[in-house]
Amino acid sequence: MTDNTSETGGIGMTSRRRLLAGTGAAGIALIAGCSAGGDGPSGTIDASGSNTVAPITSWAGENFENEYPDVLVDVAPEGTGAGFQEFCRGNSAVQSASRQITEDEVGLCEEEDVDYGFLEVGLDGLSVVKNSENNWVDNITLDELQQVWEFESDVETWSDIRSDWPDEGIQLHARDDASGTFDYFTEAINGELGNIRDDYSATSQTNEIMNAVASNEHGFGWGGLGYLRDIEDDQPIEAVPVESDADGEFYLPEQENIEEGTYSPLARPLFAFINLASLEEEPDLIGSFARFYVNGQHEFARDEGFYATTDEAQEENHDKIDDWLDQVGADPDELTVQRE
Repeated sequence: MTDNTSETGGIGMTSRRRLLAGTGAAGIALIAGCSAGGDGPSGTIDASGSNTVAPITSWAGENFENEYPDVLVDVAPEGTGAGFQEFCRGNSAVQSASRQITEDEVGLCEEEDVDYGFLEVGLDGLSVVKNSENNWVDNITLDELQQVWEFESDVETWSDIRSDWPDEGIQLHARDDASGTFDYFTEAINGELGNIRDDYSATSQTNEIMNAVASNEHGFGWGGLGYLRDIEDDQPIEAVPVESDADGEFYLPEQENIEEGTYSPLARPLFAFINLASLEEEPDLIGSFARFYVNGQHEFARDEGFYATTDEAQEENHDKIDDWLDQVGADPDELTVQRE
């Protein structure tokens, strides 16, 4: 196994741009839900946060920009933890997050007088992945995942997991500790946030994990499902069925399993946090973007390889936006983008 390293860099948004060509003006207008108000919003929306959720926020932003050319939605996918450091210091208006905010982050926001609210914008499955040339791993239990990934794990070879698997070294790849995906996986599988071995190849970019596993027969790792979907048709990589804590059966991260709750514990909600001071300063810009995002959240999530929340969650998001606008003294009826 290679040393634990952390890399930064840009995230590929090819799936968004591929789909943009196929999104007609009528379809975008339907998502926008425009009212007859002025020339529309203008300005820059700084969006920090999750590498995993970035494709959804970016795709929503790109459609919003297409509808309102005077708007720029600037998405910086530095990871959920790193993003909250920016968001809680008032440096971004929108924070994509692949987990809920932690107590420490709540404290930082309070210290910096940053008030916020959150929207549930999609569902994700964390995919446990292997190289397609690996013909011995047909499934894996939750206990086996813990044995592989827990702190001070002594698993070095496949045969350390199951005796009838090859006596060959495993090449482990996963997210670094600035990631909400890291936080979620370590708590769900190892029982404690941050509990993980320190000798795997760590990165802030999920696409790097997927590419590394696809390039090595003994590669093994985990990351957001959307990135697997981007390359699985062209690269030798596939998801491993994982034991469910709901019924003990093994499931792949597929739409039915995620939305029905059987792909558990490796399915999770995805969030977008909104800075209420930014909403107060630019209610039409930030409020219209939030409304636009929620109007199209099912489509945006599914277009990027994720899964839709319930309709009830979408309606709750709209109610939250109404409440936030009321808190900051803005009228929901005066937004350029109206609730659908």
